Amino acid sequence: MAHSKQLRARLKSIQNTRKITKAMEMIAASKMKRVISHALTTREYSQTAWEILIRITESVETNHPLLDLRDARKICLILITPNKGLCGGLISQLAKKVLSNIKNPYNMMINRIWGEKFLPRIDPDEAEIDIIAVGKKGRDEMLKAGQNLVASFTNLNEQASPRDVNPIAKIAIDGYTERKYDKVIIAYTDFISTVVNKPRLRQVLPISREDLEKQLEELGKGISEREEMEEVKREVGRRYYTFEPNRKRILDMILPKIVAGQIYQAFLESQAAEFSARMLTMKNASETASDMIYNFNLQYNRTRQSAITSELAEISGGMIALE
Repeated sequence: MAHSKQLRARLKSIQNTRKITKAMEMIAASKMKRVISHALTTREYSQTAWEILIRITESVETNHPLLDLRDARKICLILITPNKGLCGGLISQLAKKVLSNIKNPYNMMINRIWGEKFLPRIDPDEAEIDIIAVGKKGRDEMLKAGQNLVASFTNLNEQASPRDVNPIAKIAIDGYTERKYDKVIIAYTDFISTVVNKPRLRQVLPISREDLEKQLEELGKGISEREEMEEVKREVGRRYYTFEPNRKRILDMILPKIVAGQIYQAFLESQAAEFSARMLTMKNASETASDMIYNFNLQYNRTRQSAITSELAEISGGMIALE
């Protein structure tokens, strides 16, 4: 009888857990849908800004501080992770990739700008890496690994606007223009589909045409999106612009916005990846709980049936003894 009570208590506990995981699954699915929609909405702005930037920089020689190419001795790494856990291996996979690149920084020291690749001319052992953590989990992982954390932003959530990432962009832009950093990289989890997410490291400064193209193309890799990107590229070659007051003033305005836009776009992708991973994790937890409930119900019923059979046997035995 005591065993039956224990089984009943465990069964009730698992049923309550399943209610929680099911609710969390539904919340994550709702937030994921909203974040994906937001990310796709911002793409048109990103494409237009990218198109204008290419036209300006390819039509004239430009010496802008944010396009200045130099050996990447001092690197700023912006790490975007969730504030909360329960999203499978998403956090650990990104942290593992980041720490692996920090340990062997050669790939991070390669500069890409306007389709050209520039290999590092200094020893990778001389590289210094500062980390800006966006999210509590990334901050905790980097502190645990003993990395050089220079700033932490833990107040951003799925409702964050482009204005909320401006402080992060300002640290990166000011550090690059003041030559405190020779390169700025962003690390985040790229949302590819509901079941597939991929950790990525991408160059932010100096501004790279190749990385801008990849970032715009990889969000929602449908055929129509790729065709749209090709049309934008063809359109660039057909358009001519008149610049007022001058190209430098326009670059001073548009380049910081493009940097902030890249960071914000990566943040949105990371958010979509987080909620999709959490939705799948909670879905798997709910299914596991359902299997456990079925097994415990079966075990409980067998135990109860055995106890009833035993009691009936005792009653029958007592009646026979009385006769």
